[in-house]
Amino acid sequence: MALPVLETVEKDHGRIEIRRTALSSAIDWLDAKPDWAGLQAVACVESTRIIGNQTSTEYRYFLCSLTDPGRFAATVRGHWGIENQQHWVLDVQFGEDACRTRRDHSAENLALIRRVALNTLRHNGPIRDSLKQRKIRAALNDRYRLNRLLGIVTPASS
Repeated sequence: MALPVLETVEKDHGRIEIRRTALSSAIDWLDAKPDWAGLQAVACVESTRIIGNQTSTEYRYFLCSLTDPGRFAATVRGHWGIENQQHWVLDVQFGEDACRTRRDHSAENLALIRRVALNTLRHNGPIRDSLKQRKIRAALNDRYRLNRLLGIVTPASS
């Protein structure tokens, strides 16, 4: 039985990305099904990326509770959008890609600290301030930094 395949093509930033999504809810053959609460389907996403004359293809497999191929494809794509957006902010605002720390667990520890700082600044600052403004203010003002860490937003600290 051939599965229906949902295909999307995006042309952006000098590259072409083709995604093919196949989803099957016929999973009675899966012996481990009882071990996965809510399991309704298995899926595969084939991502082909063309940049100039170079082509790369990647396959990702999923166990999921979604049975609608369109919704599943949008959910997978949305996840990568969030991941890419966070990586871009961490690199631009915190210079993560430039960090050359490699000893023991220091790279992982610093990555965790950067993510905590990013989330703290994003969710605990005045709405009118950009992330860059919040970061600078936290670096220069002890009271502001403490209030952000504690999640306190007052007129005096914002």
